Amino acid sequence: MIVLAPVVDSAQQRFYMGRGAASSLVVLGLTAVIALLMLIVLSPLIDSVGEFADEVPMIVSEFNESGLGKQLNDESHASEFLQQNAPKIVSGVGNAAGGLLGVTASAFGVFVMAFSVIFMTLFLVKDLPSYRRSLLGLLGNDDATRWHTISDRVITTTSRYMIGNIVISLICATIYGVTAVLLGLPYPLALAVIAGVLDMIPNIGSLLAGIIIGILALTVSPLALVIFVIVILVYQQFENYVLQPTIIGRAANISGFLVILSVLFWGALFGVVGAIVGVPITAAILIVINELTVDRRAGRAGFKSTVAAMTLRRPPAAARPDWPTGRGRRSGRR
Repeated sequence: MIVLAPVVDSAQQRFYMGRGAASSLVVLGLTAVIALLMLIVLSPLIDSVGEFADEVPMIVSEFNESGLGKQLNDESHASEFLQQNAPKIVSGVGNAAGGLLGVTASAFGVFVMAFSVIFMTLFLVKDLPSYRRSLLGLLGNDDATRWHTISDRVITTTSRYMIGNIVISLICATIYGVTAVLLGLPYPLALAVIAGVLDMIPNIGSLLAGIIIGILALTVSPLALVIFVIVILVYQQFENYVLQPTIIGRAANISGFLVILSVLFWGALFGVVGAIVGVPITAAILIVINELTVDRRAGRAGFKSTVAAMTLRRPPAAARPDWPTGRGRRSGRR
């Protein structure tokens, strides 16, 4: 939720809006985008289920007319079984209808929960500055100023990280979607959305999306699967070792080495969630350490500059007296 705070601040400054209006614009806009993506993904699924339901009678008829179907019908007396168990089938349909009502109730519960989460996010983003002022008011003036600066940097870094992650996901979705179109896969737009969402998981997200799309590519032709596997392997290496260290490293203001190390370390501790939030956590730790040690580093820098200035003002050492050479002493004896 704090990721949206810099976006709301930017909307306030750019469109000259109040905090409430800017928060509503950002949260409701994000909700609309998520709903559109879900519609893109679910529409092909619903269409496929409907087409399958329409084709079930034809599939059953073709199976019964096949040699295997006739053999199974002769051996198992399937038609007699259907006639004898017709009442049970009717009751099963009724139970299925009850199950459908349960699914509808569950869907309504999900809708209510989503509605609640949206408005909780809206109110939290809107009132976040007042919450921060209340918490920082418990501290002294100096500590409040310091922790206000730290929290600003942490929120900005986290928001920039998420924006960078979204940019990488868009690149992944574009590459996978274009490849799906070129290979003639069904529903390429939905596959691109799935790839972009799964790519939010560092390191393994693009691989998971590639496995799903690769299964569909196999239904087209083995050659399509081979081509898509090559695209997956090349893109995954490009994302892990070029895009993430470059884009996310700049967004979070940490080195590419720390980006990779953060994903591996926090992912090993907390799994997928740790891999997603690992870079912001590492960036936040570095920000806190940097801010808490700024006085000590400034003192050391001042001490070094003082020592350097004293060294420059030190008078030159006295020249050694010229000792008489051996030739002079010998000439004196003469």
